[in-house]
Amino acid sequence: MINDKTRWNEKYLKNPPVSEEAIETLKKFYHLSSGNKALDIACGFGRNAKFLAKVGFLVDAVDISDVALEKLSKTENINTIVADLDEYEIPKKSYDLIVCSYYLNRRLFPFIKEGLKPGGVVIYETFLLSENIKPFKEEYLLRVNELLGLFYDFHIIYYEEKEIVREDGKHVPVASIAARSRTCS
Repeated sequence: MINDKTRWNEKYLKNPPVSEEAIETLKKFYHLSSGNKALDIACGFGRNAKFLAKVGFLVDAVDISDVALEKLSKTENINTIVADLDEYEIPKKSYDLIVCSYYLNRRLFPFIKEGLKPGGVVIYETFLLSENIKPFKEEYLLRVNELLGLFYDFHIIYYEEKEIVREDGKHVPVASIAARSRTCS
C-alpha cells in the first residue's frame, strides 16, 4: 500500500497548482487577527501561506509533502514544516491565526483550538458530504452544520455552507467559518 507522503508527493509532481489565490474566506477575515503569527495546515503549494506572508504574517506552513513545500520554503516569512498530520500536534497558544482549507482530519480540531492564543482567529473551509463530491471518502467530508458545531465555544464571525464550482467545472458544497477564540481560557 502506498503511504500518504508518497501519494501526495506524486500528486504534487503531476499536478501543478491550479490557483495561486488564497481562499476568499481568508482574504475577507485575516485582518481580524490581532497579531502576526499564523499556521497554514495542509498547505500544499501554499496559496494561503503566501497570501498571509505578503500581508505581513510570519507563517508556519505544514504539509506531508516535501515536494509541495520545496518551493514554498524559499518564500520570505514562511517556515515550512514537513509533518504527517495524523500525528502532528500544534503547539499550544502559539498562533494568532490558523487557516486550513480543503483538508479534513477531525483529530486536529482540539489542537487547532489549543494552538490559538486567546482571541486568536481560525479560518477553515472544506467540502461537505454530497453525491457530487465522489470519489472522496466520507470520513474526509463534513456533515451539514458540523463545522459550526466544532467551534460552538468560539465567537462565530462568519459561517456559510454554499455550492462552489471547482476547476473541473463540477459543482460541490463547501462549509466555511471564521471564528475567534474566547479571550479567557
